[in-house]
Amino acid sequence: MKTIKLFLGYLIAIIMLYSCIDDEGNYDYTELKTVVISNVSSNWSTPLGEEYVITPVIDYGGADSTEFVYAWVSEIQEEWSDTISREKVLRYTFKEIARYMTVFIVEHVPTGSLTSKQIDINTVSRYSTGWTILSEQNNKSILSYVRAEQAGENEITYNLFENIYTELRGDDLGTGPIRLGRHFSSASDEILVIQESGAVEISGLDFSKVITTKEEFVKKDYPSGFVPKQAEYGSRLEAILGTDGNLYTRINPNGSFQVCQYNDVPAISNAKIANMYYCAYLGYIYMYDELNHRMIGMYDSPQLYTEKIIYVSMHPDSTHLPTFTPINNMGEGTQVMYIDSYSVEGASGRDFVQIIKKGSDYYFQTYKAAFPALGDANLYVYGGKEELFVGNGYVNDNSKYCMDGSSYFYFTAGNVLYYWDRVSKVEPYYTFPGGATILDIERYAYEDREEIAVGLDNGEFYILDASFEAMTGQKEKVLFKAENLGRVVDVQYKYGNSSNFNQQSRQ
Repeated sequence: MKTIKLFLGYLIAIIMLYSCIDDEGNYDYTELKTVVISNVSSNWSTPLGEEYVITPVIDYGGADSTEFVYAWVSEIQEEWSDTISREKVLRYTFKEIARYMTVFIVEHVPTGSLTSKQIDINTVSRYSTGWTILSEQNNKSILSYVRAEQAGENEITYNLFENIYTELRGDDLGTGPIRLGRHFSSASDEILVIQESGAVEISGLDFSKVITTKEEFVKKDYPSGFVPKQAEYGSRLEAILGTDGNLYTRINPNGSFQVCQYNDVPAISNAKIANMYYCAYLGYIYMYDELNHRMIGMYDSPQLYTEKIIYVSMHPDSTHLPTFTPINNMGEGTQVMYIDSYSVEGASGRDFVQIIKKGSDYYFQTYKAAFPALGDANLYVYGGKEELFVGNGYVNDNSKYCMDGSSYFYFTAGNVLYYWDRVSKVEPYYTFPGGATILDIERYAYEDREEIAVGLDNGEFYILDASFEAMTGQKEKVLFKAENLGRVVDVQYKYGNSSNFNQQSRQ
């Protein structure tokens, strides 16, 4: 074994750096010409983070195979070199997106003769799209990932990568998990993890830490009193909200990551923002200002108007139901619990849906919103309707909501996911066993997939079939279930890049 250790030292220091595997130079080894290595070849698309196996075929030239030992030495882009295995069959998990120059060495122990084979292994991410799960175990932030894979013509299987950040990176993500955020470029995505130990951006390709949110401010530190609560990333406008209600923004000039910094002066003065909403092609980030009891917005695009404040007002010529709470003056104490919207074919603007709370009751609002002209500072609301929410007797301040355009509305209460047909029918869609509380839900629908992801406080995560066939009992509702993930605080679909998000997320 001394011979192979000496050889590996030479290999790393000289042979790998100069790609002279067969140069016998001044170091003492001889090639065993009768040994032939096959079935070891370069691979330009080795999956990152998953065990990769190479099974060499060796012709020992009549020698006793028990007289041989093996080593796999890999160099990553001239940054480091290491012996990654001493077994004949390589079983290794590559954890960086990189080119690995790898050498397989076969040593004939009695003679010290060495035979080698050099290959290139390029790792690629297979984590582009799927479900991300943020959970808490022993106060630690745990980020897991579920990938959907086509198993047959009409069959999808789900592959869980539990605690993927720690598995790939080897350290802890942080503590006190709170919420996830989506951040896209045209090529990839980043995942914002808001947590008590400090918000951080995670690469969507390899789940490595990219930057702390604190570093993304002009002074490399948060403004006084700022604690991150929520972030929304538009096509140009990026906004981060603090628990103090202050909103800070930056303008992204080219759609890349970390090319600009957040201002350290609040974007809207004399306001206290409670929550924000954004969807693909909306054109602005929408939010509720609880200080002034109003909806307000900021232009995302086009470039000419980015960051311009939008004031929402009731259209003077539109008929609103008398019960409709004016969007520009919702009254002291009103809370906006949920905001969403959907597009109607052939109509301009968006149809909005809101759950608001007044006193101890919850109300369901619908209205349309459109600009008189692009760039106008006024967003007109018309066709407003409001009714006591059909789930008023079920929901509480911790309930979660999602919707299927204008067709179905979903909400949670305790361990039950309910659905409402937007007319009269309200029924439990799925009751989760054991009495655990649902902490988050999100819907994803594109082409043949219609899913609702559900996270519970007992560490369980479900993907439910939300198709009409499942709703009517023609198919099983549970597509996938994971357990022991820790208290699941947020679930979020990972679209992978801005193109997928723009194409697949609109209802």
